[in-house]
Amino acid sequence: MKTMRSSGVSEASLLSEDRVVQTVWRLALPTMAASIVQTANSFLDRIFVGQLGAEALAAAGVGSQLLFLTMALAMAVSTGATAIVARMVGANDPHSLRAAARQSLGIAIVLGVMFTAAGYLLLPQIVRWYGLETRADMLARQFLLLALLGAPASFIMMGLSGVFRGLGDTRSPMYASIASTVVHIVGDYLLIFGKFGFPKLGIQGAGIAMALSLWTGASMLWLQQWFSTRRELAIPALPIREWWYRILRIGLPASARTFIYTTSSVMFTGILAATAAGTAAVAALPIGLTAESIAFMPGFAFAIAASALVGQALGAKRERLAERFGWAAAWQSCAVMTTMAGVFYVFAEQFAGLFTTDPQVKALAVAYLRINALTEPLLAFGMTLAGALQGAGDSLKAMMATFLTQWVVRLPLAYLLAFGVGWDVYGAWWAMALSSGFSGILMIALFKRGGWKRVKV
Repeated sequence: MKTMRSSGVSEASLLSEDRVVQTVWRLALPTMAASIVQTANSFLDRIFVGQLGAEALAAAGVGSQLLFLTMALAMAVSTGATAIVARMVGANDPHSLRAAARQSLGIAIVLGVMFTAAGYLLLPQIVRWYGLETRADMLARQFLLLALLGAPASFIMMGLSGVFRGLGDTRSPMYASIASTVVHIVGDYLLIFGKFGFPKLGIQGAGIAMALSLWTGASMLWLQQWFSTRRELAIPALPIREWWYRILRIGLPASARTFIYTTSSVMFTGILAATAAGTAAVAALPIGLTAESIAFMPGFAFAIAASALVGQALGAKRERLAERFGWAAAWQSCAVMTTMAGVFYVFAEQFAGLFTTDPQVKALAVAYLRINALTEPLLAFGMTLAGALQGAGDSLKAMMATFLTQWVVRLPLAYLLAFGVGWDVYGAWWAMALSSGFSGILMIALFKRGGWKRVKV
């Protein structure tokens, strides 16, 4: 069979029956590294902006939430591109591969421009909706006026990342992420504080640094594609209706999963606020989520690996191998996330102490970490197998499973255990843990049923 190559990774080398575990790890590791870099980026960004005062920190927080929405929408293109490109690589269909990649890039550009235009038109209403104090409101607008210039780049970066991952190349997105992070942090330092002769721009400097970092990442990914053996994939095509449907039919449910998580988190926070602990419970939640976000890194990385490998194997009509890739990724994710959960369980008090000295908040954060650590292995299966389903093009099932977990199980159970049974905040923590375990069991059942093997992309 003719081998298809991109950035030195061949389809034949990926679809080896003898190296399933090694292949999964090789694809997951760069994504884990990129996630660590992005976490460091967020941490340093908060430190720099925080030195401008509480109003600036609130303004940047609001702006970051809106830019996160951009990422969630751009994920639709990325997920669709990964599933279709991976399928075409496995099928050794260079014509359809070229069309999928170029259409993905074209759609990403169009959506990026449309979102940016809508963002500028609606900016005053969006910021006003948050009800910030006068100065924080002004700073949020100043930040977003400049940061929104990077929104098109966000779509382009996600679209190109999806293509690279479908080709089995997770290193190129990692390099772009590292470059983007370096520009962001250096830009923050130079432009917020006016170092080395640069103007001191405060929150506006943070907005410029954000936009520059996104364009750096997008440009680097595009250049990596342009100077590879597949230069033609870097040329965007005018989007046509057929490809809008094919890409977004897979991608929109993936974006909807993020929306489901976000809205259910808001409701869950409301339940915490109504408990006897109230503010202390709400304060303990982000401490627990910060710890879990570290554990999520391997889960997300293995989900990306499973997505690409399952798609390629299905394209090659090797369903048994696709199933092996899915399970191998899930078990590796489970091993890593379980290890991290064990660390957080044992050292929960020390970790919580890094973030708060308030005894009540600390005690609730410790309880969060130890209760949720118990179902971390099942959460690993849920995250990774959802990625496998999306790689197969069966993203609608993954979305419905997320809705069922978050809105049908977690929220009613949290209310019941917190107020009906009388467990207060601890009931909410148990609801989180049990619903995470439920998500893992549900995804295992869906993957075992095998309907994803028959999905057409």
